[in-house]
Order: sequence, then structure tokens, then C-alpha cells
Amino acid sequence: VAWIMSQLLRLEDDGTVRVEGAIGAPATVYLSIPGGREGPGKVTLTLQGRTVEYAAITAGAPLPTGSPVVVIDVAGPDTLVVATPPDVGV
Repeated sequence: VAWIMSQLLRLEDDGTVRVEGAIGAPATVYLSIPGGREGPGKVTLTLQGRTVEYAAITAGAPLPTGSPVVVIDVAGPDTLVVATPPDVGV
């Protein structure tokens, strides 16, 4: 019984959201994002099966609320770098 319990506990997930998994994920602007990395806005996205909200910056033009974006990089533990889909890969 002890062996079975130890094997079952190995299957347990810690539930920690790994922000690095957001790269390439589609997101939606929640609070407008100033252009040119002048400051953060916010985006919402689905990450690891849950909806999360992160601060976001962009190097391009300002992004208004509701704009579809794609996460292209992670700037910090709670900040993402986003771009509009046509800008991705440029």
C-alpha cells in the first residue's frame, strides 16, 4: 500500500503556471499597451488550461483594448512582450 501511495503522489502536479509556456500563444489586450516599450498594459490568455492576466509591453505601435496579439517573448516573471499577428516573425 505504501508503494502504491508513493507512486500516486509522483503523479501530482504542483499547479505552478510556467510563464515561458506563453511564448507563441494568442492573447487579447485587456488594458491598452503603449507603443515603443514606453510602459506596460495588460493581456489575458489561456495558459496551462487556465485564463491568466499578465502585464505586457510592445515594441510596435500602441495596442488598444480588445486587440488580438501574440506573445513573442517574456520580459520578466510577470511581464510579456507581445506583437500584433502580422508583426510576428518580422
